[in-house]
Amino acid sequence: MTSKLREKIKERDNYTCQNCNLSINDEPNLLLEIDHIIPISKGGMSSEDNLQTLCWKCNRSKGSKIAS
Repeated sequence: MTSKLREKIKERDNYTCQNCNLSINDEPNLLLEIDHIIPISKGGMSSEDNLQTLCWKCNRSKGSKIAS
């Protein structure tokens, strides 16, 4: 995954966690990460439709699970 793709996903998601809705507007130093909705370990791809922006807390708690 390229840094350009990471930035594109964050921009698409309005720099907002897709799980808890915390954004950089709420917390300017928020660490946002790009998450595979379907993890690579479970056959997911690094394509735009399988990527989402999560804050670091939500991404760590999700791990390699598939959110329901």
